[in-house]
Amino acid sequence: MPIVGDIARGNEIGKTGNAARSMFVWAICPSCNEERWTQRKSEGNPVSNTSRRCKKCAIKHAKQFSLNTEKAAQEGRIYRT
Repeated sequence: MPIVGDIARGNEIGKTGNAARSMFVWAICPSCNEERWTQRKSEGNPVSNTSRRCKKCAIKHAKQFSLNTEKAAQEGRIYRT
């Protein structure tokens, strides 16, 4: 069993096609604690490779999203009339 943070090529973990050449990292979902292989982000990307949600939790989180209209208006992302 891999340890969180282990890195492997896609072909080493059974991936095929373009994914076989990609790098993957063993990560844990912060919501449900499920461990799985997830595609590694580029070095310059500030998103942590070990803090990404699994697909199930990401969908669940997206459905609970609500926009803070006052903050969005201050940042110019929406216009209030």
